[in-house]
Amino acid sequence: MNSKDQSSERQEPSKNTDVASGGKHSEFEGKKPDLYVIARIINVLKEKGSLNRTALATSTGLAYNRLSSYLDWMIEREFVAISDEGGYVSLTQAGIEVYDDLVRWIFRYVGKLKFPRLE
Repeated sequence: MNSKDQSSERQEPSKNTDVASGGKHSEFEGKKPDLYVIARIINVLKEKGSLNRTALATSTGLAYNRLSSYLDWMIEREFVAISDEGGYVSLTQAGIEVYDDLVRWIFRYVGKLKFPRLE
């Protein structure tokens, strides 16, 4: 194999790389995340604006490592972005659209998010 062939065989980064928690694989590999949890994260970000991950974990009632897995899933779908400076999590335009569709649907037909938020 020549050097040209070797360079074409470079591996792409895994799509399951855990961006938010430092490179571990996502817990959702082959599974689907809980939409109520996604809705809680989006709802908190919509209500409070950008938050650091610790504050977001507290506001959603999620363990930090579990929140990180959800954030990875949401980053892959461009629902949230994490700032380079300070690591603040914020909704993207796609995340706002998910809020409009998913969270409002849950509030309308279910009445509340599955788990109460911690204040």
